[in-house]
Amino acid sequence: MIKHFSHNDLDGYSCVLLAQLAYGPNEVSFDNCSYEDINEKISLYITNKDYLNYEHCYITDISITKDLAETIQSLIDTTDSDLSASHFQLIDHHLSATALEVFPWCQVRIQDEAGIKCSGTSLFFDYLKTHASSKLLLNPLTAAYVEKVRRLDTWDWQPLGDLEAKQLNDLFSILGNERFMTYWWERLQTDEGPFTFDETQQLLLEIRQNEIDKYIEARNEEIIEKTILGYKAGIVFANRFQSELGNKLGELHPELDFIAMINVGGGVSCRTVKDNVNLATDITEVFGGGGHAKAAGMPVPPSIRELVINTLFHLTEENKAK
Repeated sequence: MIKHFSHNDLDGYSCVLLAQLAYGPNEVSFDNCSYEDINEKISLYITNKDYLNYEHCYITDISITKDLAETIQSLIDTTDSDLSASHFQLIDHHLSATALEVFPWCQVRIQDEAGIKCSGTSLFFDYLKTHASSKLLLNPLTAAYVEKVRRLDTWDWQPLGDLEAKQLNDLFSILGNERFMTYWWERLQTDEGPFTFDETQQLLLEIRQNEIDKYIEARNEEIIEKTILGYKAGIVFANRFQSELGNKLGELHPELDFIAMINVGGGVSCRTVKDNVNLATDITEVFGGGGHAKAAGMPVPPSIRELVINTLFHLTEENKAK
C-alpha cells in the first residue's frame, strides 16, 4: 500500500491521479491537504507509526516545515528505527520549499534543465516513470494531461495561449474533486486520443467563464488599497476563482504591486503580474505562508477567524454570556 499526502488543488489531486495510475486505486490511500494542516497530518502519521502499514509515503505539491523534516530524518537515522530511509519521498516545486533540499528524501525543483517551470504533477510524473511500471503512464493522453496541469499551475498557459489548460482547472471546479478524479481515471485507462473536451463539457465551461467574468467585475468594484511591507496591495474578499481573479485585477491595476484575496475560512491567496515582486519571500513567508514568486498564499489562523466573528458581532466576554 502507498500513503499519499498531496495539495488540495488541481496540481495536488493530479499527483494522486498519477499514483492511482501507477499502483492502482485500491493500493493508494490519499489525503489532500492545505498548508494549514499538512504538518499536523504528517506529525500524526509519524507519532501513530502509521508508516508501518505502508510501503511508501509520498508528499507532493506541498511541503512541510524544516523542523518536521529534521524530526523525520532523525528518526530515519536512529539505529534501531523501524522507519526505512526509502519510506518518505517529498516532491515539490514551490520556492518556499527549497530549504528542504538538504534532506535526501526531498526533491525540490522549480524549473528543469531547459528552464521550463515545473509543477508537482510534472515532477511526480517524471519520478513515477522511473520508479513504477504501469503502461498507463506511457499513454500519450496521460502525458498531455500532465502538461496541461503544468501549464495551468505555472501560469504558462497564458503566454502559450493554451486555453484548454485553464479550462481543465475550471472543469475541476465544476465537477468537484471526486467526479473529476473518477472521470479522468476511467478516461486515461481507455482513451489514447488527443486531449479534448466533449460538447457537454464545452457548454459547462462556457457558462463557467461567464460566471468568472461577472465575479471579477464585482470584486474589482470592492478593491481596497493598502501598503503592506512597503508594497502597494489591492485587497479583496474572495473565495472563488482566485488565480484568474488575482491576475486579472493585477492587469487592471498596474499601480498595485500585488493582489491579496482573503477567504477567512480558507486562507489568503496573493498574485502579482510584476517581475520585481517575489510574493513568496517578500510577503507570504513573513506571515507563515509560502508559494511562488508570482503566486503565493498564507493561512488564516483560527485566532483571526475568532477575532473576525467577535468584531462583527461586537462580542466580548461580558455579552457572550447574555
